[in-house]
Amino acid sequence: MTMKYESKIIGINPFWISALLTATFLIVCATGGRDVNWGYLGFEVIFPFYMAIAIGEWCKTRSDQMFDVISAQGKSLFAWIVRRFVLIFGSITVFVVVGMVGISVITQTATIGDLMLTFIPTAFFLSSVCVFLSMLSDVPHIPTMAVGVIWLFSILSISLLRFHAIQYFYLFVRFAGMDSPFVDKTNHLWIFPMESHYHGCFINHTI
Repeated sequence: MTMKYESKIIGINPFWISALLTATFLIVCATGGRDVNWGYLGFEVIFPFYMAIAIGEWCKTRSDQMFDVISAQGKSLFAWIVRRFVLIFGSITVFVVVGMVGISVITQTATIGDLMLTFIPTAFFLSSVCVFLSMLSDVPHIPTMAVGVIWLFSILSISLLRFHAIQYFYLFVRFAGMDSPFVDKTNHLWIFPMESHYHGCFINHTI
């Protein structure tokens, strides 16, 4: 199957839904004030989750009705999965970049490069988990539900960042205002600076 054939199967829904989400987010950002870091909220929390939902719903593998035919007669099942994944991931990323440009213009603080580095790791991780689960289960929506649970648990577990080990695995490190640990070469101690934004207040923790 070619990219052209895959695009016909996926249809137009991912495009207009992505455009609507991007426009809505930019409107909320423009009218929501400056007390929220819209760049990190949007491109580390919201859009990666939307990307995972899109991959789970439109990048079907075992739940695809043609899976048995493709696996039996196709040249490479892996190439088919990668092709569909790249098509959806790349298409939605175009709208994400448009949103990044809009955020950069509205806030005049975030750079596109920084937002892209924020978006890609989280989006790729959640999407990859969704694809992996879709290869294990032929029940529709199960991969999306599982990734949604992971996403929600990460949001609710922000209070666990007081434990140093959690800081290495937490998904939304920039949204939480957490920096990477570094070594104080003078005292040979591990330092964990963490900046947090809660309810409009700024807290700086150095342990």
